[in-house]
Amino acid sequence: MHDNMKWLRKRIDRLDKRIVKLLNQRAGYADEIGKIKEKLGIEVYSPEREKQVIENVSKNNPGPLTDEAVQRLYERIIDESRRLEHESSEERRSSFADYARKLKFKDILRLANPLTMDKKNLKRFIVGIIIFIVLVSLIAFFVPYHYASGTGTVLTIDRGTPADVVYSDIARRRLISDGFLFKILAKTFGVDHRIQAGKYLFEGLYSDYDVLRTISSGKSNLLVPVTIPPGLTVRQIAGIYHRKLGVDSVEFTREALGDSLAALLSIPSTNLEGYLFPQTYDFYYGTDAGEIIRRMVGEFNGFFNDSLKLRAHETGYSINEIMEMASIVEAEARVDSERATIASVYYNRLRLGMPLDADPTIEYALNEHRRLYFKDLKIESPFNTYTHAGLPPTPICNPSGKSILAALYPDTTRYLYFVANGSGGHRFSVTFGQHKREIREYRRSLMRE
Repeated sequence: MHDNMKWLRKRIDRLDKRIVKLLNQRAGYADEIGKIKEKLGIEVYSPEREKQVIENVSKNNPGPLTDEAVQRLYERIIDESRRLEHESSEERRSSFADYARKLKFKDILRLANPLTMDKKNLKRFIVGIIIFIVLVSLIAFFVPYHYASGTGTVLTIDRGTPADVVYSDIARRRLISDGFLFKILAKTFGVDHRIQAGKYLFEGLYSDYDVLRTISSGKSNLLVPVTIPPGLTVRQIAGIYHRKLGVDSVEFTREALGDSLAALLSIPSTNLEGYLFPQTYDFYYGTDAGEIIRRMVGEFNGFFNDSLKLRAHETGYSINEIMEMASIVEAEARVDSERATIASVYYNRLRLGMPLDADPTIEYALNEHRRLYFKDLKIESPFNTYTHAGLPPTPICNPSGKSILAALYPDTTRYLYFVANGSGGHRFSVTFGQHKREIREYRRSLMRE
């Protein structure tokens, strides 16, 4: 038994040696393929070929290893082959340029051997070497031999950052090969005054010139997901886009609250408050404020389709009045099931000529969300629904689709009042006396807590 085990182990050792030899032979072939691809200008990474390799080895697997085990082994082998191809490619492209850059003046003189050259020929030789180094450096500047692995490398340039600071940051992060040459050529091409703030993504192979061209174009190639929750005002939305995309919040607010863009987009209001549809968007960093606004209004128009416009007509209210009601519902509701009930309360009050007495309209007039005091209810503003009858002049926030549907399809009730119940919902009342009792009950519940 022991002799048999020793014999089997020797066989395994011999197989391991053959496997290592074959793997190295395979890596050599992969390197040669990399050279051929480089000459043909073909991308090194080929997912189709890798898929084909995996399928072939799985097809020819006699066992006892499972197909999954064989696939895992070959995925690791392919990863290593791909790494060797990239390293070999970069080494071939950069080795000669690096040697030329590191060549010192005394090395040039040694190569020139001044003892055997006359002064005139020596001068020509030195000038030729300098020209050669410059040409090699320029070629290295334009040839793509940097490689950003994985999801790529992101470069962020903040507004107002001096050009020299940008160049230093790029060199420090090894996005380029030669910081000094990059700076010289950037000044030569006049890029100093054209560097744009933004976030830039570098993927795959790229050159120093690609970096220079990208940061001076001002066109970010990095998509950023931005979530706009329901119930925010234009100013609050502008703040989110400023933080996420570097958008000028003042410009965003000016465009969205101006009447010219609302008219241009055929929105039936004096501004776009209420019509910036809340959801998650994907924008390139630095996208223009006007483009963002148009996209959000486009999403609103896609939601508020012809059938909903017909429903608005059936209610007897204009689209803008529906949106004003929806914005109040959005600001009041915390529980989805209550949205249509809250809408019914305000419609009932409108029908009876009662003021809406909606606290969120006061907060909008004050431009802050806080606890309200009795004096706040007397603030002079067209948005004060305690002192001005009817709906506010415009929506007071940008409501969700749920609140818009609640404003279009309110519950049928006789409720005229509601107060918080302390757990996120509300207690609804038909009479003022019942409403006062509910308020007292709510205050007692707060005291018990």
